[in-house]
Amino acid sequence: MYALPQNTLLKKQIAKTVIFNKFPSLTTAQRQRIDADISRIDIIACLSQSTLPAIAKGQSVKEIFVMAISLKTNNYHKDSITLLARLIPQHILFVLSFEEQAQLAIIHEGLHTSDWNVKDELRIPLSGLNFDALWEHLVVTIGDISLNTEQTLDERIQNKQEKERILKEIEQLERRIDKEKSLGKQMQLRSQINQRKKYLETKE
Repeated sequence: MYALPQNTLLKKQIAKTVIFNKFPSLTTAQRQRIDADISRIDIIACLSQSTLPAIAKGQSVKEIFVMAISLKTNNYHKDSITLLARLIPQHILFVLSFEEQAQLAIIHEGLHTSDWNVKDELRIPLSGLNFDALWEHLVVTIGDISLNTEQTLDERIQNKQEKERILKEIEQLERRIDKEKSLGKQMQLRSQINQRKKYLETKE
């Protein structure tokens, strides 16, 4: 399954009602969101030194659970996944599936997701001398994070998030230019866009 070694595989369903009963502090809106987005939750694998003896324990990551989430929609709320991660204090790799499509998701300084792929073709990349390195490899691969070894993983994630924020600002400014009739205001908006593009160049 997903190219995982056979001895890592598990089959343990977690009923949504168990989660709701265990965490009574969940608001009605949070329960409704999870219920609207998710149809089934299963633990399908445990990646640990006992199941992957070639990979050493990490200083911060001892094991990684693989959780399969069957979705009711591919337009799910990101909060549904981040909330599950907060409720279950483990290192978790999510496999999100909707019909015949699936994507990987992982939370480290924010939620990172891969592109959607044909479910049967999805592969979980396992690489690293220890579980800290394996976790970082998963985050980098799934989140399409820079491989710049001069920065820490958290710094690279922060840079990526900043670039995404600035690119979104540029898109918004470009839409404003399309709607703006005043040539003077168009030039001001264009100047703001150019400033942001130059800033992005310094981050390459």
